[in-house]
Amino acid sequence: MILLITGIYLWWPQGRKNVFGTLLPRLNGGNRTFWRDLHAVPAFWLSLGIAFLIMTGLPWSGFWGEYVQKWATDAGIGYPAAVWGGEKPESTIPSKDVAEVPWAAEQRPVPQSKEVKASPISIDKVVATAEARNVHPGYDVYFPEGPKGVYTISVFPDQSQDEATLYLDQFSGKVLDDYRFDDYGPLAKIIATGITLHKGTQFGLPNQLAGLIVCLGIVAIAITGLIMWWKRKPVNKLGAPSLPKNFRLVKGVGFLVIALGLLFPLVGISLVVVLLLDRLIIRRVPALKQWVG
Repeated sequence: MILLITGIYLWWPQGRKNVFGTLLPRLNGGNRTFWRDLHAVPAFWLSLGIAFLIMTGLPWSGFWGEYVQKWATDAGIGYPAAVWGGEKPESTIPSKDVAEVPWAAEQRPVPQSKEVKASPISIDKVVATAEARNVHPGYDVYFPEGPKGVYTISVFPDQSQDEATLYLDQFSGKVLDDYRFDDYGPLAKIIATGITLHKGTQFGLPNQLAGLIVCLGIVAIAITGLIMWWKRKPVNKLGAPSLPKNFRLVKGVGFLVIALGLLFPLVGISLVVVLLLDRLIIRRVPALKQWVG
């Protein structure tokens, strides 16, 4: 996302009105201009699609995704607390610890079975309950763990509106919780639909083709960027760019990088590590300093 936003910032026409070099590539402007435009122009046209793939993939990430999930839950826009069947079960175990459930249900507390002197219900009764409640085909059933465990029914369908997470008392078969897309908070609905769009299942083949075009575009942008660097770099040197004369542009890009580094903390930490590596090692070792320059 940092590469995308700073790239758009550097691409921005800044008073230029010619569509060539901004909206259309210049195919006869020389070798360097040719590769620059093949890199920048497609990146501009695909920027929204690339940003969409990034933002719909981030909820699955380990650090950023966990933070957003917790924030959405605490803010009450992830899942509501009042769709339980009967009294709210006492449990602090999140659903993701006992089963693979949809994103919007991962932080939802697991209800508990009431321990009675009876054998657990059969899997046939669990399946019958799922069918009676019109759970979308392809669902999984997770068996209870321990005397207070519950049967968990979950499904990851092609379309987000068909998602479902159910919990059944293992002894009585009572549905303790039936959590569907309509019960999601507004942010959870957006993220759930974004996930199915990201996977290319929400709208079938057109969805997959759109994702394919964006992914091929990302590959092409990476390759043209590599070619641009290879043609520009000096022999036997890394060819890191020197400080541009337009310092105002540098300040703008620097501000964007810092802001995005705060928004994506792990990226920010990695940038700080690279900065320290440059200042403390590369600049103090003559051979490395000469190779980088």
